Amino acid sequence: MAQAETKPQAPHAIGLIGGEGQMGRVFRPLFESDGHRVRVSGPSDDPGYGGLVESSDVIIVTVPIHQTVSVIERISPLLRPEQLLSDFTSVKGEAVAAMLATRARVIGCHPIFGPMPDPAGQNVVLCPARPGGFLDWFRGFLTRHGMKVVEMSAESHDRAMAFIQGLTHFINITFARTLQTRQANLEEILKVCSPVYQVLFSILCRILSGDAHLYGQIQISNRDNLPVLADFLRNSEELLEAIDNSDAEAVYRMFNESAEYLGDYKAVARKNSDFLIDRMTEFLTGGRPTER
Repeated sequence: MAQAETKPQAPHAIGLIGGEGQMGRVFRPLFESDGHRVRVSGPSDDPGYGGLVESSDVIIVTVPIHQTVSVIERISPLLRPEQLLSDFTSVKGEAVAAMLATRARVIGCHPIFGPMPDPAGQNVVLCPARPGGFLDWFRGFLTRHGMKVVEMSAESHDRAMAFIQGLTHFINITFARTLQTRQANLEEILKVCSPVYQVLFSILCRILSGDAHLYGQIQISNRDNLPVLADFLRNSEELLEAIDNSDAEAVYRMFNESAEYLGDYKAVARKNSDFLIDRMTEFLTGGRPTER
């Protein structure tokens, strides 16, 4: 039995539930370029998704976060043990648990990028909860198209995303909200931004140009966000109190302790950020070198 479960499997037919959405449009041509037959379905053209599930070796759920579990539960009675069930959801805990309640093989998947013509070079997390023989195929498919694969449990994924998405999005939403509530003069601010701060404002605006429903659901749906955000607010209050009291020693201490925690990564990140700043400088000056 164990040998049958781990025998490598190469699927022929891929079913994308919600495949007309952004991530479906990224991955459908990649699957098709590898010779897979791809079927895309939504409630309007396949009520209950029965036709898609029955005809597919791999079923991938790529719907909004808050709909993912209900779709998995909806198709659960139709799934067979020899099929692979996966998803493209940004939050993995509940989705993987729901998939494990079916009879199918299960590999959670999170492409950590937005819609783009070519995802080569981007990171993808795989959560092989009950992969059977599909893991080598899935990993190989992603790496063949230039993506970088990281394997971890659903729980580890959500803990990491609490920092990567939860905290960073929270900071940027709050930053933009503060610009709004203070009625900041953006034109005036941007005139005096050096390239490093232009990079920061560009990232801020990139996030705030996204889909409010997606970013909101990432905040709400990953319950690992809550303790991280609570710590962030406590640390913010501590720093604010030190500033309000003109307690320079406390500010220096928090800065230095935080810098020490980052360790050797500071040098790596400094080099990476130098590259970004140089490119931003070239963009802003038409290619003329300037001092940072």
